[in-house]
Amino acid sequence: MTTPSLYKPRAPLRPPTVPSPRRSPQVLEDVRAAAIRDVLQPYLFDDTTFRELVCEELRAPVARPRIIEFGCGTGALTLPVLATRRDAVYHGFDRSEADIAIATCRLSRQGLPARGDATLTAPFDLDRRTIGEALQGLRADFLILPRFLQTVPLLTDETGLNRVAFLALCRQLVKPGGRMLIIEDVYGEDADEQAEFSFAWRNGFRARLIGGLDGLRHSLQGLDPDLAARLGRLPGDPSLLTELRDRAQPKGAQVLPLRAWEQMFEHLGFAYRAVRHTTQRQLYLFTVRC
Repeated sequence: MTTPSLYKPRAPLRPPTVPSPRRSPQVLEDVRAAAIRDVLQPYLFDDTTFRELVCEELRAPVARPRIIEFGCGTGALTLPVLATRRDAVYHGFDRSEADIAIATCRLSRQGLPARGDATLTAPFDLDRRTIGEALQGLRADFLILPRFLQTVPLLTDETGLNRVAFLALCRQLVKPGGRMLIIEDVYGEDADEQAEFSFAWRNGFRARLIGGLDGLRHSLQGLDPDLAARLGRLPGDPSLLTELRDRAQPKGAQVLPLRAWEQMFEHLGFAYRAVRHTTQRQLYLFTVRC
C-alpha cells in the first residue's frame, strides 16, 4: 500500500556519530527509545494544521526574531520554525538529553539555522533560576510550547513551579507585542465527550498506522526488530495499539478539559485565541497576544 504523503514516516534518526562504547547502557537505551518515539509521533499527532498556523505567526515583520521553545523534543516543530525564520535566534529546551541529541542531528542534516544562531539545552530544571540563567535576561518575540504544559505539574512540587506559575513566567519572557503559541490536548468536558474523543483518536491512530505500515516497519527495523515484526498484528490487536501510543507520547502528562485551560488563561489575564484542530478534535492551538 502506498503511504499517503501526509503520514510519510520519518527516517530513524540517531546522534551524528556512533555512540561511544564508554556511554552507559541506560544512555543508549534512552536514545533508542527517543528514536522510536520520534518515528511513531507523526502517526499519533497530525501536526500539519498547527505547524502551518505557527509558521504563519512567525512570518510577522519582526527583524531577526528571538524564539524560545520549551519541549522542543526531537525537533518535529523546530525544523519548520527555523526553515520559516532562517534569521531567527533560537533557544530550545527539553528535559530529555536523548531527544536533544536527535534534534541536533536533524538540524545538522538540514543545515539549520542558516546563521548558526541556535542553542538546544537538556536536561533543564523547571525553576526560575535555571531558566533565567539559560536565557541571561533575554526576552523572546515568540515563545512556543508544543504539548509541553501538560507535563508541568498542576501543583507545586520539588521543581518549585506549578503550571500557573510557569505560565506567568513564560509571559514575562515575551516582549510586548510578541506571541505565545501553545499546543495542547484537552480532556472531554464530560464522560460522553471524552468517550467520543477516545473513539475518534483510536480510529485515526489506527488508520494512520495501517496506511503507512510498510514504511513504519522499515523505520523501526533497525531500532526494535521485535516491534517491527509485531506490527503485522495490526489492526486486530488493541493491546499493540495501546503500546504504540504509550511509546509515542510524553510520560506523565496531565491533560485538562478545554474550560480549565480557558479559566487558567483568564485568571492570568491572557488575551488569547483558541483554534481547534481540523481532524483531531481533542487538540487546540492557543495563541496568546502579549
